[in-house]
Amino acid sequence: MEIKIVEYEADKVRISFPGENHTYLNALTNEILTDPAVDVASYDFRYHFVDPTLLVTTRGGADPIAAIIRAAKTIAADCTDLIAQIEQQ
Repeated sequence: MEIKIVEYEADKVRISFPGENHTYLNALTNEILTDPAVDVASYDFRYHFVDPTLLVTTRGGADPIAAIIRAAKTIAADCTDLIAQIEQQ
């Protein structure tokens, strides 16, 4: 997966996800929103010819990149658990 950091400040990051679609960004955004340090997490996917962009803002000096990493790790762990359960069947 390719990403481009478009904007990065202490409490805000905007990342472009070339070639991605709603599936991953929706899951990632929903997981990011479970983080109490996150103020806003949303993605913009208005036009099919423009790469979707994720916006995350945080409160209390929390690093928005760290929030994204935590969310991605949670999603990866959930997928690993699902695979293990399927393989046990």
